[in-house]
This record gives sequence, structure tokens and C-alpha cells, in this order.
Amino acid sequence: MDINFGILPVLFGWATALFIVYALLYNKYIYSIIDPLFMWIFTTAFSSVLAIQIIPTLQDLLHFFGCQIALWAGFAIAYRKTNYLDSGLNQTGQVYEFSDQLLLRWITYTLLGVYILSNIIIGYNKGFALLSDAPTQSKIANFQEGFGLFRKINWSTGTFVSTGLVFMYFLKKRQIDLLFLLIVILLHTLDGSKTALLQVIISIGIVLYHPAFSYNKNALKKFQRYLPVIFLGIMGIFFTVLIKENNGYEEAFLAFITRLLYSADSVLYFYMPANVDYFADYSFWDYFPRLVNPILGFLRLAPYQEALGNTMVDNLRPPGYVQTNVTVGPNAPFYIEGRIYFYYWLAFPYSLLVGYLYALIRKHFFSLTRTSAFYFVYMGSFCHLAYALIVDVNLAITQSFDLAFFVIPPYIVLSFLLTSKLTIRLSPFLFKFYKNNLNL
Repeated sequence: MDINFGILPVLFGWATALFIVYALLYNKYIYSIIDPLFMWIFTTAFSSVLAIQIIPTLQDLLHFFGCQIALWAGFAIAYRKTNYLDSGLNQTGQVYEFSDQLLLRWITYTLLGVYILSNIIIGYNKGFALLSDAPTQSKIANFQEGFGLFRKINWSTGTFVSTGLVFMYFLKKRQIDLLFLLIVILLHTLDGSKTALLQVIISIGIVLYHPAFSYNKNALKKFQRYLPVIFLGIMGIFFTVLIKENNGYEEAFLAFITRLLYSADSVLYFYMPANVDYFADYSFWDYFPRLVNPILGFLRLAPYQEALGNTMVDNLRPPGYVQTNVTVGPNAPFYIEGRIYFYYWLAFPYSLLVGYLYALIRKHFFSLTRTSAFYFVYMGSFCHLAYALIVDVNLAITQSFDLAFFVIPPYIVLSFLLTSKLTIRLSPFLFKFYKNNLNL
């Protein structure tokens, strides 16, 4: 799809109309414009325009939008008796208690040290991607040749540390936590990702819009006043990368629009005949082995399997092509995964299940009232990363496992060192589940 200034009015018109439809569907489940769900419906509005242009048959196009409706139905079922606004935001008499705050401070500062060290090693050996001439390519190259471990450390400990620092700052208003958060923001920015700053802002929103903190109208309004400045900062980083990689401001702007459209770039590859024929051999039985493969591969219990998006790209290479770089393909969202593993009709309940699971995770986090500070921050980080469920389930599994692998063991060690015991404080919901179902 050729993007130029001549088609922008039509493109924006269609995107706006689709955005209004998606916004009306998901409105009561969104807490802010910095909610990952809001960002998803914004980009999905543009990617739906691409789908309309690219998907070859009416049957396939109806399947694309049918899966979108099924995903929303999953949210509707999960929130059938409540929504975000009813989750405690207006319950001024609700008491919120977070125990073991000192332990959280120790684990957050420890993982902050690990995160800083990881970025120093990357910067020393590879250079900081944002400072290179091609930030996007450098961002990918920096985590190749044995450095993939540091990427896992960064997106697991980085998410937990940013969420933890935000939580501790709003709880105690210590300036040292704000200073450490600024360091995290700087390192995120140097990573070279166009949305690096946005990831930290999402962490801030997850904590600040939780009912435990959103009752503080002054803090909320103060943060909202700074949203335009934050938006300019995010766009500043985005266009810094785009201007470096394109010739002039006009090309950078068109590249930005292209990036919005190509948030569903898997449709560019999946519906090509070579890929349709290739994935026709996949079935339900291939789904679960591939689902756990990122975990088994990391633990060296099985060889890594190529991601679906990478396979789509490789299938379209010309005969005799000599590959010199690692393939980086598109994500495979729920409507593609469902179609590959469960075929046309069962992709709809699969999409519904994905939406239902993501909604349950969000609902659980925003209903937390009395729990340990560590569990609150951990679930906030998990809620942040769980957004990947509607982008690529395999990516969500990978990031969730990395969060557990790099955060929980240090927590256990520090818990024993500081208290000589390990206390697990479940939320009331999980405690009730345990008592009723597992305490035989």
C-alpha cells in the first residue's frame, strides 16, 4: 500500500470512523489514554484500514473483523457484572493495605542495579541504539550474537523496576525514587525503541489509575496536566528515530503513518499464496508445543522454533536468496494465530478466549485491596506485559515467563535474608480460591 499525502484525507477518514467504533465498544474498559488497551484500539483503527486494502477476499476480511468482535466479546463476558469504573475507583471508604513495603524497596533497588548493569554492558559492547545512525536496526542488532539474555533482563526487570518505583513514589513521595525512575527513563530512551518512553508512562498509569491511588484527585489532575508534555516527549523520541532513518521531515511523517498502518503488518504476509499453503499443514496439535517453546528453548530443554512472523517473511524470499541477517518478522496476533491453528471458524472462540484472559488479568489487578506491596507491583508489571496477549500470544508467554524468572528468585532470596522466612500473602480472591479448591 503506497502512502502519500494525496491519500491521507481518505485514510484518516476511514481510520477515524473505525476508531470511533472501537472506542464505543471498549470505552467502559479503558481507564485513560495511556491505557495499553486505548493505544491498541488507536493502532487497530489504522491497521483495519490496511486490512481492508490488503486482505484479498471478502470471506477473509469478514474473518478479520469477526475475530475483532470476538475479542471484544471476551472483554464483555469478563466484565459482565462490572467495568473499570465500578472496580473501586469511586469507593472512597475502601481501605487499601500493602504489607512488606521495605522488602519491596530492597527487591526494586536490587533489580534496578541489575537493569543498569545490563544496559551498561550493552552500551559498552554494542553502543546505545538511539545514538546510532539507524536506531531501529541497531536496536535489533544489539540483542543478537549472544546478547539476547540482556533483552530478557531489560523487559522483565525494567518493567518491574519502573512499576515499583512509581508505586513507592506515590506511596511515600521520596525524591530518590523519582531520581531512579528518571534513570530508568533515560536508559529506556537510549534503547532505540520508538515507544521506549511510552513503556514507562504505561507503568505510571497502571499504578496511578488503580483505585488505591486514583482517589487522590490532586495527584491525578496534576499528572493529567502533564500529559500533553509527556505526549510531546514520546513523539519527540519517535520522530528522532524516524528522521534519522528517513530523508527529511516529510518522509519521516509518512513513515509514521506507515508505522500506524503496519501495526497489523502480518496481513501483508499471511494471505500470500506461499504462506497460505505452508500454514495449511498446521493444526490444533501444533499449538501447545509452540506455545511453551520459548520457555523450553530458554531452559535448553528443546530447540527454539522460528516465530510465525519470521517464517512468513522467509517463505516469501526468492529462490537462492542468501540470508546474512537474522529475520525479524511481524507479530502474529490472535486472528492470525487462530486461523493457523484452529482454522476459520474456531478462530472466533480462540479470539474470544484471548480477550477474556486479558480482561481477567486487568480486572484482578484493579480489584486488589489488601495484599503485599511486592504482589501489587508484580501483578501491575504482569498486567503491563499481558497486553502482548492481543498482539502475539507467544510474545506474552515469553515476557511473562521472563518476568517470573528474573524477579521471583531474587525476591525469594532477599525475603529469606531480610526476614529469615518466606511469606506469601495472597490477595483475597486467590486466598478464597486456594481455600475452596486446593486445601483438601
